[in-house]
Amino acid sequence: MALCEGYSMTGTSGINGDAYYISPDKAAFLLADGASGAGSKGKVLMSELCVEEMKDNPFCSSGLSPKDYLDKLIWEINNKLIVVSQEEKRYIFGTLIICVVKDGMGTIGAIGDSPAFFIRQGSVARVAEPKKAYANLVEMGLYSEQEMEQAVHGLPEHMWSMFDRYIPMVVPAYATEEVRLEENDMIVFCSDGVSDYVGAEEMIGALREGDLGESIRTVVNAAKENAIRERGCLRYDDLTMLVYRH
Repeated sequence: MALCEGYSMTGTSGINGDAYYISPDKAAFLLADGASGAGSKGKVLMSELCVEEMKDNPFCSSGLSPKDYLDKLIWEINNKLIVVSQEEKRYIFGTLIICVVKDGMGTIGAIGDSPAFFIRQGSVARVAEPKKAYANLVEMGLYSEQEMEQAVHGLPEHMWSMFDRYIPMVVPAYATEEVRLEENDMIVFCSDGVSDYVGAEEMIGALREGDLGESIRTVVNAAKENAIRERGCLRYDDLTMLVYRH
């Protein structure tokens, strides 16, 4: 029997721009992270719109393949966010990860810097990783990936997001990947508030222990404590984690 659980902790802003949704049959789920740059109202609008769109358009009754469903859902979310941005006269944007599980296969689609991981026993790999905004410079051979990452992380922290892609876009560009699932394999979604402060090995260690819900809370709390320690002040982002165990 598949398990799918999530947990979200509001950051020190006091307004949570993260949201997640798990379909009743645990066959489809998403995590949305409304960007702080969208404002207190805008970041919540973004994440709530993503959740409502999946609720209103369930995979189980769509008649679509997982890939076609992801494509349709992402485009519909993208177009509605454009309309909302125009109505609000402010860019309402953020990151999005979606997964559909069917016939032992997980199909993942992602936009932005909130990562998706695939865990099998003691190994972890990032899946459906979108290209950074500087990817064309690496592809042209002007810089290496390592050089660009070092340059970006040499900037003030609030500027890192300049190099990520967000939804909505004129034409949404997103990464997709399929993974064949075996018993006890896990698909993990994190907002960047978690992944920036908890390493992959620490994540694996926690998720392999006992109750899934408690394990998720352990990782989220570790991210909170690590963020406070590294920043040297009581400040941390919204923290959200969603885990599917096959």
